[in-house]
Amino acid sequence: MVAINQNMFEAGITTDRPGGASLMVLPLNLIAQIVSNVDDTGDLARLCRTCRVLNYMALPQLYNSLTLTSYDRIRYRGEQPEGIGSASPFTMGLNAVITRSYATLVRSITLRGGWKERELEEHAQVGRVPDSSMLLNIAVRAAVDRMTNLESFSWELNTKMLETVYSGLTQLPKLTSLTIRFPSTRHPQPTFVLPGMPHLRSLKITDIDPLCYPDDIATMLLKSRKLRELKLHWSPRMRNAQEPSVCLHDYFRKCIASKQPLPVKKLCFQNMYAFHSEDFNIAFDPTTVEDVVFLSGTDSLGLVNTFVDNSWPTVVPNKKLRIKSIRMDTISKRNSEFLGNFKGLQRLYFVNVTADSSDYLNSLRPTPGSNSSALTSPASDYPNGITVNSPSPATAASPASLLNIALNVRDSYLANIATNHGATLRHLLLSSKWPLSTAMIARLVHSCPNLEQLALATEFSSMESLGMLVPFLRKLVALRLLIPAGSPPPQNSSTSNGASRGQSAASSENPPRVNKDLGSTEGSIGWTKAIEDALLKSRSLADLVELDDELLTYMMSYDLADKNVFGNVKIVGMGWKAFELRDFYKAPILSRDESVVQSPAVDLSTETEEENPTNGTNGAGAENRSPKQPTASNPTSPSLPPNIPDAALTSKSWTAPSNPFSTLGKRTRGDDDDESGVRQAPLDLREDANHPSPNFPKRGCFPRTMTDDGQVMRRDMRRVGWEVLQHWEIWALDAQEI
Repeated sequence: MVAINQNMFEAGITTDRPGGASLMVLPLNLIAQIVSNVDDTGDLARLCRTCRVLNYMALPQLYNSLTLTSYDRIRYRGEQPEGIGSASPFTMGLNAVITRSYATLVRSITLRGGWKERELEEHAQVGRVPDSSMLLNIAVRAAVDRMTNLESFSWELNTKMLETVYSGLTQLPKLTSLTIRFPSTRHPQPTFVLPGMPHLRSLKITDIDPLCYPDDIATMLLKSRKLRELKLHWSPRMRNAQEPSVCLHDYFRKCIASKQPLPVKKLCFQNMYAFHSEDFNIAFDPTTVEDVVFLSGTDSLGLVNTFVDNSWPTVVPNKKLRIKSIRMDTISKRNSEFLGNFKGLQRLYFVNVTADSSDYLNSLRPTPGSNSSALTSPASDYPNGITVNSPSPATAASPASLLNIALNVRDSYLANIATNHGATLRHLLLSSKWPLSTAMIARLVHSCPNLEQLALATEFSSMESLGMLVPFLRKLVALRLLIPAGSPPPQNSSTSNGASRGQSAASSENPPRVNKDLGSTEGSIGWTKAIEDALLKSRSLADLVELDDELLTYMMSYDLADKNVFGNVKIVGMGWKAFELRDFYKAPILSRDESVVQSPAVDLSTETEEENPTNGTNGAGAENRSPKQPTASNPTSPSLPPNIPDAALTSKSWTAPSNPFSTLGKRTRGDDDDESGVRQAPLDLREDANHPSPNFPKRGCFPRTMTDDGQVMRRDMRRVGWEVLQHWEIWALDAQEI
């Protein structure tokens, strides 16, 4: 091995320039490390146009993963159409791969969107493929032939992929992942026997419709002996119309005939509506399956589907299952019995979002735009808002009997989870239809001590107990509180739209924002009064989540400041909001000012003239000092995060809610009741001068965790969106996606 010259790690490209420091002064390996962390495609393209060195480093990353999106109409950026002076970005991307020497850099390519096919019906009547579709497949085949290092290929266009592209993919020696989408239109198209790809490890086929495009995948499944991940998505039309046209034997007949079951590890079925056959038991090796996803896409009772769904057994005979993860959206007695027939489950996800109910109260996903709507099949519309599977009002069961059935199914699920999988469970996403009581949460927590991510719906009255049960989950890093299904909309909300809810749209009835002007406390008085009224009127979790973000972060910064209890928790979600927990820090204790007697209020100033005579201020200027401004005598005074309502802290008229409670249910305890050794700061109480009676309700601050030096512990927090939550499974996997 050639010895490495250490000077290359210290050498730069250019010397210092008169105009200032240059990036190229840094060592080459450090520049390469910086470029490798650039994810935005536009930034990578601009780096490639900067200089030759950055072009050399950024070009392989720019072409490593290509996503070309086609649109059936011309789009405009401002006043100029996309591709002005040339062609569409989609075709120009294919042209760059075909005509330039960049094809070997491509490792993954995705073709998606809508391809406009002219006179499709006329061509279908005479048995021809439109020329535009054929030319598209020829261009893609030319690009595939040049991408010799291609590892992943995704066809997500709304037109069918032809045999020309299939034959080109079989010649790629490194292709391990393939995604195929069938068109949703019902026009005659040529059918093919999909060829085998020996190196394929992941196969995903979406929008399968046997009556429209009966392409044969049996040969591909038989010859792909390295296949470890199989995802099959059928068109929702068959399940909605109770049309059992799917014959699983046709897909796996060659594996069954050759007695070579597929040794897959991940098996995903979506919108499958098919009878079970005994041959299906030998199509897969159940001892190798570790991850199972079964999504039906509907939230109706599905009484008609009973004839098909009940044909499937709840246990594989004479086989020991080794399933580690299950994700499903169907809740039934049969599924709960299936969970009780094996042990060792590590991840369990109940998908709450279905085609019938978007569950906007718990949805944090961004609103689908025009791009994503072209990639997925539209949700089926039902006449008069009634699904085909829904029983008629005359034959529907009584509400009491339906409630008893739902409770029995819920108890069966929880019992099987606690008994068979509690010791091994790591991730748990429960259904929002199950608002758990304190006793249920306690049993779940004690039987699943190794949970790392937990999402559940709880009764509003049980939130007080939740804060006492969380400390038993020592490994918990993510907690998501779901708003129970069927909950009334928030009292302060004037909209029920899921998109605006996810984006935290402001309502005219919402409490006003905090007045940041420390010199004026008139706005903060009205703000805190509105917040107090909102807290007192809160009767559900939805009402609590509807409060202003700054108040929620202010309250939770106290509630989650106990390192012994919430030290490992990194993110907390409540309904359609989520907060990232950051560092712990110390803050001065909020003391009481006996010289000021006003209406029932709490003095939240950090320190008074009498307590700290060396603060360098007089009485007139004491109230204008912000707690996050360090004093001359105390330069280490901690800086509070920017999301804390400063005006509320400095105002002497801040009114705390009566009977204060924690947003996570952490109980208010005195020094004598603290069993964990953490001292809680006493509540600041002041009796109203107009109501001197000792029976008059006191008002105080939230519970605080004291330190040995007499300060209070707080936690830095910030509101986060989908860009952060998509990396946490209890949020990312709560969707109708395989």
